[in-house]
Amino acid sequence: MYLQTFGLREPPFGDAPDPRFACLFPREREILAQVEYEVGATSSSVTLVTGERGIGKTLLCMLIEADAATHGVRAVRQGAGDYALETVAWLRALYAGFGLPLPLSADANTEDHLVDGLAAGLGRLTHHVSHRFLWILDDAEALSDADLAIVNRLFVACEKAGAPFHIVLAGEPSLSERFAEAGAPALVARIRSRLPLNPLNAEESERYVRHRLHVAGTTQMPFSRLGLRSLRDDGKGNPRRLNTLAHRALERAAERGEKSIGERALGFVVREALPQHARYWLRRFRRPILAIGAMIAILFVGGAITWFLTGHSPSRPKNLVTVSPEQALAKFHDALPEPEVGKVRVWGELLARWQVTSKETSVANAINCDATIFAGFACVSGRGSLDQLRRFDRPLVLELDDANAKQQVLLVGAGDENVRLYLGGKYVELTRDAFQHVWNGRFYAVFRVDPAMPAKLSRGDRGEGLAWILARLPAPVGGAAAQPATFDGSVETRVRALQQRFGIAADGVVGPETMFALSSLEADGPHLARGVP
Repeated sequence: MYLQTFGLREPPFGDAPDPRFACLFPREREILAQVEYEVGATSSSVTLVTGERGIGKTLLCMLIEADAATHGVRAVRQGAGDYALETVAWLRALYAGFGLPLPLSADANTEDHLVDGLAAGLGRLTHHVSHRFLWILDDAEALSDADLAIVNRLFVACEKAGAPFHIVLAGEPSLSERFAEAGAPALVARIRSRLPLNPLNAEESERYVRHRLHVAGTTQMPFSRLGLRSLRDDGKGNPRRLNTLAHRALERAAERGEKSIGERALGFVVREALPQHARYWLRRFRRPILAIGAMIAILFVGGAITWFLTGHSPSRPKNLVTVSPEQALAKFHDALPEPEVGKVRVWGELLARWQVTSKETSVANAINCDATIFAGFACVSGRGSLDQLRRFDRPLVLELDDANAKQQVLLVGAGDENVRLYLGGKYVELTRDAFQHVWNGRFYAVFRVDPAMPAKLSRGDRGEGLAWILARLPAPVGGAAAQPATFDGSVETRVRALQQRFGIAADGVVGPETMFALSSLEADGPHLARGVP
């Protein structure tokens, strides 16, 4: 606690209103004087006091209640906690507050009987001892229209009984707005005085802080000149806000062993103590946030592991196989994003599966499908069938027909009957027959290759590119043999066999499509999903 650090007898900036710390300015004095005049000079009155939350209405109501007792006025103050009870309960509380005996019979404990009995009892007291009565309704914005109707009935009944009955309604500005609307409660017509409680100005805010510190017994001013100015500005003339900031500033200074609180320290406090700053929520709900953060981290790590181990997103694809082909294609079209948006997402997903980072290339650059996207990473495009692409066993970008505005999707799984596609936001499964109605046969594929690999290799060539090819070509028929130093007839024969296996034109020349086929023989890198029927 900061009391010893700053020589204080008690906390000066508590949350609960305390009349001992009341710092009255002209507007509070005017309201007190106006209520005193209404209670003393008129037979009955209704006064409305409004101000924003935390402006000091409850403290003012406590002062009005205390001042009434010094002038021989019986006062009862009620708040939101009382209105939360049943109406009968807070009407019975008025009996006790004004010193009237409670009705004992069950029949007399209804709203109508309690209102009439209360007015009659106050009338008798007035006749015998000349008392005046003041009912202070704090947090009046919490009163329902039905409650306000009962308040009005009691006011009218007391007038008829000859009892000097006065009401002070204290509430937020929304209460005034509610009274100004059409169909407002009848009590509105009886309001004699409307007294706004405005925020403190800059000078009053500083005086307010100094006054509370003085009452708490400080021997030194804990705020520097700039710190006090910052507190004044951030407090925005609201006493509750000033209390919150000042209290937290004193706590923080004591924790850090500081004797003077400056502008910089107040900046930290504002971010910690006011709800519009993220630091406030982190400080208030630190443990739940840490627990939620840990859970999110676990889920993220688990999802990432699933992603890299399976080669596809853990999102469950939407199954369009079980519906008719017409319904499946209709739902497929509805699921497609805007073409440009979908293209970026699809290529981004493809690069992510190959674990290509933004430092190596951008999605926009990859979409161009240049022969070499960056050193060691190539792209190839062409036309083929689903059976051919299935043999490549790599995720590929497929271009839809012209009727679908050049949409692109990512093939992530292919079976005998169905295909699994990523549409740029969601995964779907579709029958092969249905998909072939919207696919024009064009595909785009990316793959890793030796950076020294030339664009094309054919018979008679040699070099590092040849070594990359020989390391991936299936062994010749009859077992392993010594690797040739040049691209000779034996290599050409093996290349033709590979091309026939993958449905590529068997010309014996290693071009982009053949390089892609060789790359697909590697275990590394993403592959088409298993388990697609």
